[in-house]
Amino acid sequence: MIEMYRKISYLLCFSLLIAELLTGCYSFTGGSIPEHLHTLQIMSVTDQSGFGNPQYKVDLETEVVNNFRRDNSFELSDDIGDAKITISITSISEATNSVGQAELETEKRITVNCSAEYYDNVNKKQIWKKTFSNYGLFDVQNAMAARDETIQVILKQTAEDIMLAVVSGW
Repeated sequence: MIEMYRKISYLLCFSLLIAELLTGCYSFTGGSIPEHLHTLQIMSVTDQSGFGNPQYKVDLETEVVNNFRRDNSFELSDDIGDAKITISITSISEATNSVGQAELETEKRITVNCSAEYYDNVNKKQIWKKTFSNYGLFDVQNAMAARDETIQVILKQTAEDIMLAVVSGW
């Protein structure tokens, strides 16, 4: 009987220890931003995709700025900040996703690839450089409007991914 209580006690202590270790281990914000970085400069987004719509770089930049304003992890700076983010749309590609009757395409997949660099201006070193890729599907019935709407959703997701990569070290 004493042996059973001992096992239960060990199991309970082990469970509490694991719970304590896991508490506060993961955080979306504040966990990986170096303490010396307080201001962030978001450079103008460039578009190297050749897709032909200059509005996409403006939309991505606006989404990134808005995400950081909402997150409030940094004070945004128009001048040189403690850190900076440089983002480029590297490609936008479109491909047939599904084909219907008479071998006519019914749905397309659009993929947007971006590269981003997070740079520490205080220590003069790159924190990370990453590629972000997101895609969406659209119906070819209303191709122009559906394509643009899908790209807007992709750009919002990419902006969120970039912000999360900065604040969570992902």
